[in-house]
Amino acid sequence: MKMLAVASVLLLFLGSCSNSKVTSSWKGSNAANLAPGNKILVLGIIREKDIRLRMQMEGYLVDALKAKGYNAVSAYTLYGPKMFSNKEEEAVLGQLRNSGIDEVFTITLLDKARERNFQPGAMYPYSPFWGYYTYNYGRIYNPGYISVDTHYFWESNLYDVNSKKLLYSVQSQSTNPSSAGSMGKDYSAAIVKNMTKEGLLAKK
Repeated sequence: MKMLAVASVLLLFLGSCSNSKVTSSWKGSNAANLAPGNKILVLGIIREKDIRLRMQMEGYLVDALKAKGYNAVSAYTLYGPKMFSNKEEEAVLGQLRNSGIDEVFTITLLDKARERNFQPGAMYPYSPFWGYYTYNYGRIYNPGYISVDTHYFWESNLYDVNSKKLLYSVQSQSTNPSSAGSMGKDYSAAIVKNMTKEGLLAKK
């Protein structure tokens, strides 16, 4: 019973951890701390069939930026699902300026991949002969199992509307999200933390 209680606590702890992490980031030399009054458009570049995922990713990042005191808005909420279809660059920029947008933060799903891993049923150290023998003997009588991990690879860029320059770029990875909502929440927390570390967002 004691072991079951410990295992339950451990599983609860692991389940509460974020499954999204920043793998790399870059900040332009011209990028400064964003003014809280600036209006940031959060734009998900995600396939139409994954519209729910796009809404979740945009919405949670908007909420995270607002919690830091910034004026953020979802592109889906502001313009709808096909906001820039059949439009040229200048028309789009004019639309953004008319909406008072100062920066655009894109969220692009680069890839989604599944990874199969073999988990041994028994683990023993590779010590001299007897340790090696007992390790493999244990593997024979304690078969393992195959686990499948799902990875989402994201790239996000922050652009200045007036200058059209790239201010910031970040790559991140989400692993085994329980839902689109949980992934959006974890992703947003990781991104806002990195933007604050890079000096783009003010520390509260």
